[in-house]
Amino acid sequence: MGLPVLFTWLVFTAVVPAWLLAAPPPSGIRERPCPQSCRCDGKIIYCESNAFRDVPSNVSVSTQGLSLRYNSLANLRSHQFAGLSQLVWLYLDHNYINAVDGQAFHGIRRLKELILSSNKITKLENNTFHDIPNLRNLDLSYNKLQVLQPYQFLGLRKLLSLHLRSNSLKTIPMRVFLDCRNLEFLDIGYNRLRSLTRNAFAGLLKLIELHLEHNQFSKINFAHFPRLTNLRALYLQWNRIKVLTQGLPWMWTSLQKLDLSGNDLQVLDPSTFQCLPNLQTLNLDSNKLSNVSQQTAEAWISLTTISLAGNLWYCNPNICPLVAWLKAFKGNKESTMICAGPKEAQGEKVTDVVESYNICTATPSPVSSTKSPLTTTTFQPELLLPLPTKPVVDMDTKLIWNRTVSPTPTSAVAPTVPLPDTEYVSFHKIIAGSVALLLSVAIILLVIYVSWKRYPSSIKQLQQRSAVKKRQKKGMRGMTVALQKSISTARHERFHSS
Repeated sequence: MGLPVLFTWLVFTAVVPAWLLAAPPPSGIRERPCPQSCRCDGKIIYCESNAFRDVPSNVSVSTQGLSLRYNSLANLRSHQFAGLSQLVWLYLDHNYINAVDGQAFHGIRRLKELILSSNKITKLENNTFHDIPNLRNLDLSYNKLQVLQPYQFLGLRKLLSLHLRSNSLKTIPMRVFLDCRNLEFLDIGYNRLRSLTRNAFAGLLKLIELHLEHNQFSKINFAHFPRLTNLRALYLQWNRIKVLTQGLPWMWTSLQKLDLSGNDLQVLDPSTFQCLPNLQTLNLDSNKLSNVSQQTAEAWISLTTISLAGNLWYCNPNICPLVAWLKAFKGNKESTMICAGPKEAQGEKVTDVVESYNICTATPSPVSSTKSPLTTTTFQPELLLPLPTKPVVDMDTKLIWNRTVSPTPTSAVAPTVPLPDTEYVSFHKIIAGSVALLLSVAIILLVIYVSWKRYPSSIKQLQQRSAVKKRQKKGMRGMTVALQKSISTARHERFHSS
């Protein structure tokens, strides 16, 4: 290769590219200045809290982040952001957006984060998010969405978190999340959901955290969740749940946290917790539980944290399985369990009542399917457990040793107390009553004896006064009789003289 050819090659491979890079860009693609009333930081533009009613027109095409928070945007038009092909995140929260065109996000395929929370969106088109398949985070919370379209999230296979909190959703369409195969966080709390379809969460194989709190569920069947094989936390607090069931025989080994606080649960089905072998945190406060069965407590094999405050605990022998389990429990627990009944125990701590009245002296055992003589024992007033601070008045609300509550259909445990202990308590009461009676008689006799020994003259005077009074009464009676005789005699004489 000759020198001229070599020189030409060097010029075109080294000098020309360097010159092209150093030359200013053409006027059509020249970097635009920062929009008025905005703040720019490299390729990030902040146009916040400036009452913008539209997207600024002079936003640089190389912008990677655009924040239009706290403005007055009312709608998003078709191709609104088409010129911002480098955009990675877009914040549109806290505006007045009520209409979003189905093509509003066309041309920004690189977008990974879209925040539309705290607006007035009532409806979204089926294809609204089809042009942004690289989304990782989508926030639609605090809007007025009433329905989700069947293919609302079609194509969002890279989505990691989806926020739908505080809308007006009443139903979840079947398989609406089917394409969200990488979703890890889903929040549908604070809506108006009443029920779930069996395939509502189909496709969410990697979901870790699910929020369904503050809805209107009255019944939850764990059969709706078998496909959530990676779920670790389920939030169901502050609904209206009365029934919690396990419709399918399967083991939900991934679930570690379950929040059921603030519901209307009265009974816990043991099978519901037997399918949760790795459950570590359980919140049951502010329900209507009166006791927990032996089988249910034994199913809590992995718990490290439990909350049971604010329930209607009935402090009779049926509370004993739970008390025994709590004594053996080494994890974190809520210690403010208060008795709601019987009447004498209302307002007292469960542990204090159990210890003070020896309710759980005998270890309660599960009741078999066959009836035993003890379970059919009639109510006997002499077996009432005495209360030291308040006399026994109402026979229907006393703490009773041999009285048990009939087991509910979902609970086979009804702890009882053996009959020998009951007889011992009755015999002890008889002895105590006899001793008290003898002591009372002895005290009365002692008072009489001391008075006679210490004040003999006073006693004699009292006897004399009593005798004088008797004589006076007799004298008065004699005078009265004589007076009556004289009056009758006078009348008789007057009658004859006339």
